[in-house]
Amino acid sequence: MQRRVLWAAAIAALAILTAGLSVICEADGALTPVVDRMEMIAQSIPSISEETRIRRSVAQATFCLPQNVLGILFYGALKSVGEVVHVGDMNEMRIVVVKSPIGVSLGRFIFLPEGFLTEEAVRHEYGHTLQGYRYGPFYLPLVGITSFVQAAISIVSPSYAAGYFDRWPENEANELGGVTGPISPADRTGSPGTNH
Repeated sequence: MQRRVLWAAAIAALAILTAGLSVICEADGALTPVVDRMEMIAQSIPSISEETRIRRSVAQATFCLPQNVLGILFYGALKSVGEVVHVGDMNEMRIVVVKSPIGVSLGRFIFLPEGFLTEEAVRHEYGHTLQGYRYGPFYLPLVGITSFVQAAISIVSPSYAAGYFDRWPENEANELGGVTGPISPADRTGSPGTNH
């Protein structure tokens, strides 16, 4: 009996996530440099197989459900106050470009500020998504809190900020996401900028 209830809950969660995401994540129809940049970045990241996409969808609806729920709520909050610039797809993910200076990966959602919409930044946040598959329901207390605390310290301590991507969990996200260059603000073309 308990096993049937868990399966029913898992199937319901999967249905809610897959149906809900397609409804709440509508992209603006206007073509902009942001859209072009996002498409170029999404094409540079290797595609995943349909089998992997299905496995990850099941994981997102079960093992990674806490971060998905938080991602949906965060998206809704940003959308309600007009902070969402554009939403696009990459593999099993939704990349949400925002006006706010925040970069975070929550379940199926990657949130990045428009000024940091670069391949390396997307790869880094995608690496956090892969950590989510690895750590499941422990992603938020392990990776999320650690990353948040380190980012907060980096705001007040430039010397601490200098090694931000050298510490766990950021270095692991870089490794999993295949980051090969610096994560820095984008210039107008979407290439990593030279000024920080």
